[in-house]
Amino acid sequence: MTRKLVFFGILEVIIAISMLLYYKNFSLLSYINVSFVVGGIVFLLGIFVYVVAGGFFDIFTKSIRDVFTRRHQEEDMLNMRLPSQVIDFSAVPFFQIGGTILLTMVVALVVYYL
Repeated sequence: MTRKLVFFGILEVIIAISMLLYYKNFSLLSYINVSFVVGGIVFLLGIFVYVVAGGFFDIFTKSIRDVFTRRHQEEDMLNMRLPSQVIDFSAVPFFQIGGTILLTMVVALVVYYL
């Protein structure tokens, strides 16, 4: 839990620095724009980890290895790990942190339009 809060805090600092660098000021609209991009990137990273860890690319990887493997390299290719075996962490923290950033963006958007 504390690692997620630390990561969330780091991302909020990145959002603040990005606001200063890109918009040159702190405003609610600039926070909405930058937090949408940062939250979207983290959430999409979680989706990517979920898809790869689920084994979606394993069949593609196996077939590419079969097609492009030379006969003297077959044993080496059999020992190579699949993408789903390389990803050994969960996508849930990415969903939680990205979703929280997107939720704060939605709250700021509601405040902006009220």
